[in-house]
Amino acid sequence: MRLILLVATLLAAAGCERPEARLGTEATDAPNTASSAEAVYAGTYTVQDTAVCALSIIVTRRGGNGYFYSSEGVTGKVDITKEGIETYFTFVGLKGQEPPEDISATWQDSVLLIQNYGNSMNEYTRFGGCDAKYLELRRQ
Repeated sequence: MRLILLVATLLAAAGCERPEARLGTEATDAPNTASSAEAVYAGTYTVQDTAVCALSIIVTRRGGNGYFYSSEGVTGKVDITKEGIETYFTFVGLKGQEPPEDISATWQDSVLLIQNYGNSMNEYTRFGGCDAKYLELRRQ
């Protein structure tokens, strides 16, 4: 949890969601630790505080075809990228409100963290119906 808050703070200070650098390939299912156990990304991720919004994203695994999502009537592929110890999800086809770009999230310990809107130097909105700068979606 502390790492998520640290990442969120750093990202807010930088005025961006995350670095634009990509590995160019989908990451393996390796966890963020040195353990040989696989990380489990599949599940239903939900914003716990429904006063903020009633957002949920369902992530499923389809055999060797990778991960897919379903949210707000949209379905598509989840691109999973590892950068150092960080794991990022990109929900391909799930577009932000403004600009309409694929939504990305940081994943750690069964939690997705989405920066919902930017600042005056980097204006954007991901989910207009959600009233929080950071959306924390916990796997159920």
